[in-house]
Amino acid sequence: MNVVSNSSPLIGLSKVGQLNLLKFLYGTILIPPLVYDDVVIRGEGRPGSCAVKNAVDTGCIKVVPIVDGNNVPPRFAGMGEGEAIALAIEQNSEFLIVDDRAVRNYCNRIGLDWLSTGGVIRDACQTGYVRKAKPIFDQMFSEGFGIWDYNDILRALGEIT
Repeated sequence: MNVVSNSSPLIGLSKVGQLNLLKFLYGTILIPPLVYDDVVIRGEGRPGSCAVKNAVDTGCIKVVPIVDGNNVPPRFAGMGEGEAIALAIEQNSEFLIVDDRAVRNYCNRIGLDWLSTGGVIRDACQTGYVRKAKPIFDQMFSEGFGIWDYNDILRALGEIT
């Protein structure tokens, strides 16, 4: 499976010790250089930095440069989101893991499939890697990370009515 991630999902999953779910669920995750820089270089000392660096060092996450800068949407130029979209296009990715509403809307307009961080946890529940989503979501909330599709996912999983 070929999956690209933006910064936010990497940080959110790292905050709650669940970054490894990406490898279990989707194999090696691809990220563009700006996402790596955002999380590891500029984010040094902040949540996600060490976990993402370790995942890159062990090959669980692979940093892949953008081949054609024209694939970066002008609205997201110079941003990790723009490179993530471009990388997903160039790599013919199954989907882009992203939470930003503007990026999700852009992906919908161009027909690029996306998955939220909450969707990753949902997939982990559905495949048996984790038992329940709600405790993970609640831990994410306590770490200051919001899950915009919280209620929809918990309803779909039967964890709330």
